[in-house]
Amino acid sequence: MAISRVKRFEILLPAGELEGFLSYLQELGIAQIDPVSFQELELKPVEVDTSEHERWLARINRLLQSLPEPEEKKGLDKLLTPRPKYSAALRKALLDFGYQKVVEDFERLEARRNELLQEIKQLEREEEFLKPLAALAIPLKELTGFRHCQVQLIQVQPQDLEQVQEKFREIPAQLFVVSEEKSRVFILIINHETAREEVDSIFSELKTVFISLGSYLGRVKGEEKLSDVLAGLSLRREEKKRQVEQLDKDLSGFAVHRPALMAVHDVLLSEKEKLAGASRAGLTEKTGCLQGWIPAAEEENFRNRITKYSDHIYLIIRDPRPEELEEAPVILENPEIVRPFEIITGLYGLPQPRTIEPTIFLAPFFFVFVGLCVSEAGYGLVVALLSLLYLKLARPKGETELFLKLLFYLGLSNIVLGTLVGGWFGFPIKSLLLIDPLQDPIPFMVLALVLGFIQVMLSTFLSLVREYRSGDRVGAIAVKGGWLLLLPSLVGYLVLKKPVFGIMALVGASGIVFFSSKSRNPLARFFSGLYALYGISGYLADTLSYSRILALGLSTGVIAMVVNNLFQIAWKIPYVGWLAAILIFIGGHLFNLGISFLGAFVHSMRLQFVEFFTRFYQAGGKPFKALKTGKQVRGVYKMIDSSSRILIGGLK
Repeated sequence: MAISRVKRFEILLPAGELEGFLSYLQELGIAQIDPVSFQELELKPVEVDTSEHERWLARINRLLQSLPEPEEKKGLDKLLTPRPKYSAALRKALLDFGYQKVVEDFERLEARRNELLQEIKQLEREEEFLKPLAALAIPLKELTGFRHCQVQLIQVQPQDLEQVQEKFREIPAQLFVVSEEKSRVFILIINHETAREEVDSIFSELKTVFISLGSYLGRVKGEEKLSDVLAGLSLRREEKKRQVEQLDKDLSGFAVHRPALMAVHDVLLSEKEKLAGASRAGLTEKTGCLQGWIPAAEEENFRNRITKYSDHIYLIIRDPRPEELEEAPVILENPEIVRPFEIITGLYGLPQPRTIEPTIFLAPFFFVFVGLCVSEAGYGLVVALLSLLYLKLARPKGETELFLKLLFYLGLSNIVLGTLVGGWFGFPIKSLLLIDPLQDPIPFMVLALVLGFIQVMLSTFLSLVREYRSGDRVGAIAVKGGWLLLLPSLVGYLVLKKPVFGIMALVGASGIVFFSSKSRNPLARFFSGLYALYGISGYLADTLSYSRILALGLSTGVIAMVVNNLFQIAWKIPYVGWLAAILIFIGGHLFNLGISFLGAFVHSMRLQFVEFFTRFYQAGGKPFKALKTGKQVRGVYKMIDSSSRILIGGLK
């Protein structure tokens, strides 16, 4: 209905009490802290360092991502798990818990595991390198100790082997084929040092790879062959794999710390937020200064709570000055039944202070448009029941609660409108149908265009209100009022053919022609006004955009009927037909439900953003961000008692 009033507060307190007081404000969760004007008030900023918190948050987050889930809950058990709340004592206990040692121990084991994995990869590369040479069945020590001979292992291409063998018959050298593969051949060359240049010249003309076994020859013991080296590498690799498996078990054992670490993560986030709040405070030698915003409805409660905290605090709560209004945070205030539709407003952007808040105006249209776009009562019943079930059993809060209520309302919309213009799972109830779009889509089209025209006229009226408030009263009444008179009168004249509507249209057009321009030149003013009448095409285009409601409503009904026809065909198949028919019916309607609701939501939202908001809505407001504690642990499956029975025993 409107933007909730906010009030400015200013607080002076002893500098030594600043940190404790910020913790208290964080507990209250109703105050937004703004930076003070340091230079204007000649205050020093509070020096805070959040790097330590950020470092531990990153390390804990990385650990949590690495941990396996201890026991994943399923179905409703997972959805309905309650979320723990933190008391001040619990937050302190969690921070005192030795989470640092847990993280460091995990990182040490993980680092060792990564080292082993790298060593395993290195061993695998060595095995891959040596496997083609395993056929060299001589002790490696026999490849060393030559004083006048040269020994080389060389890889050549198969097509070059015969040429190499032929040339080696002419020089004092020996060539042995170690192994042959499809794309390469490994050969062992032994030649006298006098033939070095001849050997080098042979291979200089070919595509070859010279293989060095120097690192292995230096480690040879006794009569070891390459096959023995490979066996040793395999044993070392398997031993390291066993060590990795043991480390994996040790690391998975850290899952017992998951609830505590997730709680610590959220508490550290809260502490970081508190430090960020402290950085916005100003200091003198002995005094701290805070300023910010609270909802006007919380003024008395805030004053009482601050007074109870300490006698050494000086508090001022006042209305914002005119120059402060532009920076004031925005809190939407709507009746309970309308609040779920604030989600739509928020997706576009919060309104600026002192402007029109559109939620209450868009809510009935969005409710009706989604119902007409889906136009399926059976789907609406499913969505409404599932949303209501989750709301009652899980009791979600915040944005989740609002979204589920919105889904519940949209389900109700489809139950009502789907019965009147659609059907139940593709089966219309003829006696209750007011419009049958599949038989005669024209009435449905007319309904969509009429609703669109009404919303476009409402946006023009709200534009009139906005301009009137801004001070342009003549322009608002003459121009915006002119459109409000011209367009309905034209429709009335075209439908009823009565002269009175024609006269009213001329009066509205005159206001547009003579008051659209601010020019003092009569001719320029007149012709500029005539050009402004061209805006009627924009109104026509916006109204025609609402025809998409017909297209979406028809598509849902047609797909539902196709699913039902496939169901009937499958049912007639002998033996297994009943099973295929049930799968087609359930799967087809679930698919249709999903795409229909998604399309209806997106296109109805587009109609609000493009055809409705653009004439009057001024987005860009800043959301109200109260300093709060982290009150939930994501993914924790056990309640942490807010009393002294903390899970410290299980955390260590």
